[in-house]
Amino acid sequence: MPFFGNPRFLGIDFGTASLKVVELELVGGKPILVNYGVADFSHLEEELKTATYTYDEAVGLYFHALLAKMKPKTNQAYVAMPAYTGLITLVEFPPLDESQMAEAVQFEAHKYVPTASLDDVALSWEIIGKRKGSEGDVIMEVLLVAALRKEVNRYQSYIQKESLETSLLEIETFAIVRALLEKSPGSGAKILIDIGSRATNIILTDDGMVKLSRNIDTGGKDMTRTLSDTIEVARSRAEELKKSGKDFLNQRESAVVFPTLQVLITETKRVIASHEEKHPESKVTEIILSGGSSRLAGIVEYLSSIFELPVSIGHPWSKIEATEKQQVMIHETDASFAVAIGLALGGAENSTRSKEQGKGFLGGLETLFQKKV
Repeated sequence: MPFFGNPRFLGIDFGTASLKVVELELVGGKPILVNYGVADFSHLEEELKTATYTYDEAVGLYFHALLAKMKPKTNQAYVAMPAYTGLITLVEFPPLDESQMAEAVQFEAHKYVPTASLDDVALSWEIIGKRKGSEGDVIMEVLLVAALRKEVNRYQSYIQKESLETSLLEIETFAIVRALLEKSPGSGAKILIDIGSRATNIILTDDGMVKLSRNIDTGGKDMTRTLSDTIEVARSRAEELKKSGKDFLNQRESAVVFPTLQVLITETKRVIASHEEKHPESKVTEIILSGGSSRLAGIVEYLSSIFELPVSIGHPWSKIEATEKQQVMIHETDASFAVAIGLALGGAENSTRSKEQGKGFLGGLETLFQKKV
């Protein structure tokens, strides 16, 4: 709960390149930006080579320093784990009752979770739809979400050490979707591509709900490395050039081939083809980009020509109100704050839903602890 006044919600994104925190206040049912901050992790890998502390201890130190600077007025934390630390996949079953489904999901999970025992896994599932099979039979579509409990405990420990309360812990995929899309029947299938520093998350949504998520072990750091090697400049200079507005994708005289983008394109095409084969009535109509490397000049035009679909950069700040001064800073960060904003919005939406419906949980597949099998 907030220490005073209107309810506030703290969205905390533990990324690999930076830690981002957003504090929202709910005023008259509208989420207002009151505070946000960033801790840069870009030099952490180099720092740890000579440090006497561990990575987790370093993250804790950065987190403590950021909170000390921000001085948030709530202890309600809404936290995301990186997509690559978990699993989100669509599995199919014949019609089953809930007890049968729980057993079937547990059996199916063994195929996807790389661990000897499911006791080591936080597992959640949700029936998200039905479709007709090739022989006219009914197929239940179930979204399976899993994460190793040691990873869940790791992120909870960051929060507990700062005397905060974990109101929500989820895989970042759901926060990204919440920040960039609306749950709207009939809005159709869309692809969200979040290009993080270490990995890229390809998310298929239908009517604003997650249907599938694929993680690629390549991201912004690899793009920087490619640019650095291609034009023969230092990594730091290549990172600056990525953000300079120079188009390295569409200009013939300076074109650079980024393997990260080629892998991203190939995997996205597979996701689209698989979805449209099973759901011919639900064509993917749009691609939305997020993450720091989504600001690479020319990437929107480049991907649009490849996929022959509208491509845009997501604007998570459009869902919240901010002052003019904040708007200037927002323009510089934009889509890179999608996860933190989506988390805080989850808290705001839950608060509104609780008042309207008398319910105190987020529902859906928005927490790893809603259903366990």
